[in-house]
Amino acid sequence: MESELLLKTENILKPISVQELTIQSDGPKYRFYIPSYQRGYRWGTTEVEALLDDILEFSQIKTSTKERYCLQPIVVKKMSNGAYEVLDGQQRLTTIFILLTKLRKKIDDINLFSIEYETRPNSKTFLDQLDNSLDTSNPDFYYMSNAYIAINNWFEGKKTSANVAWKIYEELIERVDFIWYEITDPFINPIDVFTRINIGKIPLTNSELVKAVFLSKENLALGRQPESDDTSYKTALSHKQALIAMEWDQMEKQLQDKSFWSFIYNGDPKRYETRIDYILDLITGKTELEQNKYFAFQCFYNRIKEVRLDQESLRTLSDQNSSFVEQEWNKLKQYFDILLEWYTQKTFNHLIGFLIFDNINLIKLLDLYKDNDRKLFLDNIIKLVKKSVEGDLSTLRYNEHNRKIHTILVFHNIMHSLIQPDTSKHFPFERIKDNVKWSLEHIYAQNSDDIREVDQQLWAVDHWEHFNFYYPEESGILFELDRVRRSEKTEREEFLSLFKQVDEFIQAKLWSAETSEETDTDSWTWLNDEHAISNLTLLDVSSNSVLSNSVFAIKRDKIKKLDIESAYIPSETRKVFFKYYTKHQGNDAYWTRADKIAYVNDIESMISKLDDLKKIIYNENNTLEYFK
Repeated sequence: MESELLLKTENILKPISVQELTIQSDGPKYRFYIPSYQRGYRWGTTEVEALLDDILEFSQIKTSTKERYCLQPIVVKKMSNGAYEVLDGQQRLTTIFILLTKLRKKIDDINLFSIEYETRPNSKTFLDQLDNSLDTSNPDFYYMSNAYIAINNWFEGKKTSANVAWKIYEELIERVDFIWYEITDPFINPIDVFTRINIGKIPLTNSELVKAVFLSKENLALGRQPESDDTSYKTALSHKQALIAMEWDQMEKQLQDKSFWSFIYNGDPKRYETRIDYILDLITGKTELEQNKYFAFQCFYNRIKEVRLDQESLRTLSDQNSSFVEQEWNKLKQYFDILLEWYTQKTFNHLIGFLIFDNINLIKLLDLYKDNDRKLFLDNIIKLVKKSVEGDLSTLRYNEHNRKIHTILVFHNIMHSLIQPDTSKHFPFERIKDNVKWSLEHIYAQNSDDIREVDQQLWAVDHWEHFNFYYPEESGILFELDRVRRSEKTEREEFLSLFKQVDEFIQAKLWSAETSEETDTDSWTWLNDEHAISNLTLLDVSSNSVLSNSVFAIKRDKIKKLDIESAYIPSETRKVFFKYYTKHQGNDAYWTRADKIAYVNDIESMISKLDDLKKIIYNENNTLEYFK
C-alpha cells in the first residue's frame, strides 16, 4: 500500500514530548488503546537496555539544551470515547510507560498516561501495579514484567542509582519526543494503516514526515492573506500543494540517477533510507555526529512553530502575501537546482565533484555560489582544489601520506577527463565510489611480506611464464620458479630466497636500462624510494590483490586482461602500465626512472592547468566559453 495513505494533509503531525503525554493541557490525561489486530508487547531485555543506554548517553553528549532525543513515530487515531487507538509505536510507548512506572517509585510527582490492550482486559490495572516480580500468566504480562525487571536491574547496575534515575527522568520530561502522527480522516480504516506499516514493513521515514509538513494546507496557509472568495483561496492552496508534490517527486526521481547521486554524495551508501534525506540534512545543517533520525523533520516543524508564534514574522509574511512554507520550499528547491546545474555543467561537474569527493562542506559551497557571479565562484573553487593538491610531491610517501596521495591521484584522473573536449560532461564518480574500496598500488613492488603463503604458487606461475618468455636463458631462476609453481606447499624461507633472487635480477636489468637514460640525477634521487608517489597508482582492492607483488610486465598483462573483462581501471592507471606518459618507450618490461619522471611531470602539469581554467569554462553545450 502506498505511503500516501498516511500522508494525508489533514492529518496532525508534530513532535510531542513525553511530558505532554503525562500532562494533557486541554483535558483529561491521555488514554491509549492497543487493538486486538496488533501483536502483544514483545520487547526483551536487550531492546529495553538499549533505549536506556541511548537516553543516558544523549544526556551526557548533548551540546545544548535545545537538542532533543527523538523516538520513532507513534501513529494514532482518536476514538469516539476520547482515547487514542495506537496503529504503530505501541512497543516504544509501552516501554516508556513502564519506565515512568519505575521512576515513579523514586520520584513522587510523576503523572502517567494510561495504556489498555484489547486482548488483555486487565492490562491497564496490571501496568499500573507493576513491581519487581516476573508474571508468567500470559506472554504479554511476561514481557511487561520482564521489561520492568530489566529497567530495575539497569538502574541497580549504576553506582549512583538515584542520580541516574533523576537524570533519566529529566531527559524524558524535558528533551525526549515522540513524533505524533494522528490520522484524522474518518474514512481511513485503522487496519489498513496498520497493514501498511507493519505487514508491509514500511515505517514512516524522515523524508515522508518532512513531505507531510510541506504539503499541509494549514502550513501552506501560514502567512498568506485569506481571500474573499473562500473557494478560490482553497483552490490556490490545492494548486500550490500539487506543485510542491510534483517537484518533490521530480527531485526523488533525479536522485535515483546513479551518476548524479555519486556526484553529490560521498558518504556511506547505507546511511540514508531515502536519498532525499541527504538533501534535507544539507539544508537543515545536520552534522555527522547528530544521531537524531528525524532531525530534518523536527527542524522544519520547529521553524514553522516559531513563525506561528511570532506576530512580527506573521505581519511581514501577510504584507508580502507570502507563505512561510513556500519560502522554505523555494530555498530547498533552489539548492537542489544548483546541484543539478553543477552536475550538467562540465567544468563544475569535474571540479566540484572533486571537492565533494574531498569532503568539502557542501552547504558552504552552495552559499558561495548563490553569493557570487560564475567567474568569481570558479576562481574560488579553483583555489579550494589547489589547496587540496598543491605541495611538494617529492615529500609524499606511502603509509605516511596515503590520504593526500589518494586525493592527488583522483584529481589527476579528473583533470585529464576535464581537459578533453570530446568526452562526456560527467566524470564517472559512480565508478570510484560505488561500493568499491580503492587502494594505492605500487607500480613496481619489492615487498615479499605482502605475498601470502597461499599465493606463493600463483606468484611462481606468473613469474615462470614471464621469465620463460623474456629470459629463457636464465635456467637457474626458471628451475626454481618451476619447482615452486608445481609444489602445493613451499617452505616460507625457500620462497623468500627465490623472491629475493628474482628481485635482484630485475633490479639489475632496471639499473642497466636506466644507465642509458639522460636525467638530472641529483634532483630526482627521491625517485629511488619505492614508496614515493612516482611509484604509486590507483586500483580497486580486488584488482590490487590480483596484481599482488608481480613485476611490472606481469602487472601490465593483468591490467590488459582486466580491461578486456570490462573491469573499471582509472584512465591514468591504465596509462601508467601502457606507458603513455613516456615519449620514448625503450623498456616496456620495467618502470624506469624516465617513466617515473614523465609520470610526476604529468601530475604536476595537471595541477598547473588549474590556473588556465580561470579563463575558460565549458557551457551547457559542452563547448568552451571564455571569460573576458
